[in-house]
Amino acid sequence: MSAEANDLYPQLCAALQEVELHPQQQLIACLGGGADSQTILDLLDRWRTEHPQFSYLAIHLDHQFHPSSGAWAQSLVEDCQRRNFPMYCEQLRVSQGSRISKEAAGRDARYQRLSELASEDAVFLLGQHRNDQIETFLLQLKRGAGPKGLAAMAQLSSRPGTQQKAQQRWLRPLLGVSKAQIYAYARQHQLHWIEDETNFDTAIDRNYLRHEVVPKLEQRWPQFGDAVLRSARLCAEQQQVLDELLQDQLTAYMDVAGALAVDPLRSHSAASQRALLRAWLEQQGAGMPSYAQLEQLRLQMIHTQNDKRPQVAWGDFIVKRTPSRHLVLEQRPAV
Repeated sequence: MSAEANDLYPQLCAALQEVELHPQQQLIACLGGGADSQTILDLLDRWRTEHPQFSYLAIHLDHQFHPSSGAWAQSLVEDCQRRNFPMYCEQLRVSQGSRISKEAAGRDARYQRLSELASEDAVFLLGQHRNDQIETFLLQLKRGAGPKGLAAMAQLSSRPGTQQKAQQRWLRPLLGVSKAQIYAYARQHQLHWIEDETNFDTAIDRNYLRHEVVPKLEQRWPQFGDAVLRSARLCAEQQQVLDELLQDQLTAYMDVAGALAVDPLRSHSAASQRALLRAWLEQQGAGMPSYAQLEQLRLQMIHTQNDKRPQVAWGDFIVKRTPSRHLVLEQRPAV
């Protein structure tokens, strides 16, 4: 592959131009240390020389999951110092418990802390790529996900948070770029990156897909990856249409505090009831229940008698029905 063919900079430029940036807006490279996020840093550094009107920052949050994580973090700090690229690094305390995996807890804590460290309208640049998208789609398929899960990762998205942080956006400029292309770019530009040996542990589901399953699928059907990406885009489009339709109904059924009236849901089909409940839970910032938990929520909350005050709990959340037959979401007490 020629150097020109392997230049990923046009991908970054095109992605940032879609965001409609304004002067002094903060652009943040989210550093994990791998070749993908280090490529994002290098591309953003190139963009910085041509666009000094924006504010730039690199952030690395050390979960301390690996014995070498401290040394890795220091090497990233030194790399940014060589570039004269503004950088912030801190150790991140991750709460762990029986209800959530260490990886999921780390991801949630990382997104929360990144949001806290950034300006209200910051744009975060993430290094996820084509292979990540295919793996995410297959993991969601294994879990029995619907269109929202199968949509996998969006190139540009926002994450729910406080009202002040509502305009923060998350950009994945390399979502259509393969891992092989990223490695080729990193080698060509002599980037510093870290290889975490746990990425080769096939006892981890994502790694098993990456090293054992996807290569065989693409060997048998060379266009398999392209078909997965196309299906993910179609699922995302369908979900967007559904979200738009559901929002109008939710607005009519919710009070000013966000409580959801139960009785108007009774006239809907079971499928519509589940869709409205999912949309309401997402709007309230709750983690999604399983299908079985959602069905329990639907039956207990909508189809029990007025004198009952049911509760349904999962993960860190609990839904209660008030005497006025409204649903309210609360944090589940810690155990």
